[in-house]
Amino acid sequence: MTIAAEGELLGRTGAALRLACGQAGLGTGDVTLLRDFANAVYHLPAEGVVVRLAQAAAPGKYDRLTTSVRVTRWLAEQGFPTVRPLEVRQPVAAGGFLVTFWHHEEHVGPAPEPAELGSLLRLLHELPPVPFELPTHDPFGPVRRAIDAGRLLGEDDRAWLLRRCDELAEAYYERVRFALPYGLVHGDAHRGNLIRTAGGLLLCDWDSVCAGPRETDLIPTLQGVRFGLTEQQRAGFSRAYGHDLTAWEGYPVMRDMRELQTLTAVLRNAHRDEAAAGELRHRLDSLRAGDDRLWHPF
Repeated sequence: MTIAAEGELLGRTGAALRLACGQAGLGTGDVTLLRDFANAVYHLPAEGVVVRLAQAAAPGKYDRLTTSVRVTRWLAEQGFPTVRPLEVRQPVAAGGFLVTFWHHEEHVGPAPEPAELGSLLRLLHELPPVPFELPTHDPFGPVRRAIDAGRLLGEDDRAWLLRRCDELAEAYYERVRFALPYGLVHGDAHRGNLIRTAGGLLLCDWDSVCAGPRETDLIPTLQGVRFGLTEQQRAGFSRAYGHDLTAWEGYPVMRDMRELQTLTAVLRNAHRDEAAAGELRHRLDSLRAGDDRLWHPF
């Protein structure tokens, strides 16, 4: 959706966008809204820049964005195929948002396959240790906060979700023994965060980057049967990475954890997005029934 008129830039994120871009010395002519869900994402064609706006009120968000910028700069230095932040001071606080700026990469060709993600994650996990401190993986904090803040949740659903978090946390911390090394993880590694460009694939959306068990980066694809991935695609992903988690004793716990974690964005947006509200209800009914019906990606 192209923002064709100055007045349209005064919406929920438009004023913050103009303010932040002014601080970074970027023009907003012909700005295009690419996405407005978990984050608002804009393209500045004349600048060759993508601007991401995140709610500043989210706990720890400033530190997470600072880390994502620092990590991607380091990854680019290592030659890892990642999106690259602009060399400007960031994140910028503007109008209740925290704003980051990234080089725009043109999408080309077919959608990436899970096996391609598996190969990139293997490269990521084989890199030398990051030479600065990373936040520690927090598997339940974001979803618990989203449950607490979810405006459309009834109290029965809220109580059920919190009990489910408690059950899985007990199993995770008491029974899961990791098979892979601990270290740098992307934190939200699914093929929707891959961009196919003329120069090759790039991994994007590093807001959740942290130090944690490497299994964290494999589970989203293996849990992807909820979103229509085939067994052939999952097997190809595991072969490309070089390790199959599906027979590991910790897999069921982490798969169920990931199902809860996928609720975070729809919980935060259901009050303002009719499709998200419907998908939230669909996923909650599925989880509470214990079935394996397909979910719709957001």
